[in-house]
Amino acid sequence: MNHLLAKKSIRNGQIVKLMSGENIFDLPNDLDNPHAYDTNYKLEDDEWFAITNFSETEYSIDLITNDFNSAEFNQITNADYSRLSYLCSYQSNRYYYFQKLSKSQTVNRKWFHISNEPELQTDNPIIIIKDLADAIYDKINDILYFKKLTSITTIFSGIGTLYREATEEDTATFLENDFINLTDDYSAERVQKANRKRIAMAMDTFNNFSNAQKTSIYDYIKVYCEDLEFSEEDKCFDIGNEQSLKLLMFGIEQRYYTTPIGNEKRVANSITAIG
Repeated sequence: MNHLLAKKSIRNGQIVKLMSGENIFDLPNDLDNPHAYDTNYKLEDDEWFAITNFSETEYSIDLITNDFNSAEFNQITNADYSRLSYLCSYQSNRYYYFQKLSKSQTVNRKWFHISNEPELQTDNPIIIIKDLADAIYDKINDILYFKKLTSITTIFSGIGTLYREATEEDTATFLENDFINLTDDYSAERVQKANRKRIAMAMDTFNNFSNAQKTSIYDYIKVYCEDLEFSEEDKCFDIGNEQSLKLLMFGIEQRYYTTPIGNEKRVANSITAIG
């Protein structure tokens, strides 16, 4: 039987069960010619990246390595819906379909069914299911298929390390962004390996932001990086060395946080997704 599950986005987030017996996702018919992950390769519409022997990697999760038993999962409650990080549909006793959840996929508007007797709904938000899953795990062949690495980094902890280092051209292009003002003769040639890898990841993250989200991330960085000069007039940060660039990268990846007890500002030098 098929089962739709969800991961709660809280510390030690539990897996909860939504429904059973439904075919949430269809298996794509183009998984037969996958490519090993390479950030330099641009997928065609009918292609997927694949990681073989996925259960043996450090990115694997218990949900797919353990034998599936639906009785282990509690039924979801109304309070859980506001704090879900991803969906997982287990189908055909073989495939795990994953969909990352974002606020844009939770619609909280007035709506009605298309029927002969439509009824207005005002307090029943809905979650949008994508046509294609963000990732598909084939249990029998132990292969994970995906199209965009950034869509699955919150599902499979640590998988973001597959990012390559940004090339000098990539680095130069990133540093030319309007929100960066280079100072003290700092340039792409002076960016070291660690920051090049951060740039490779930050480029995808930042490019997926809406204009409103970009404004929000600037405000977020200003709160946590008081030593990072920001021009309110030009809307840009002064970047003149490796340290200031690292602070900016951490901000784009939202690594800064405040402890609930003590109200202490901290930075996570490494990230393990818990949701």
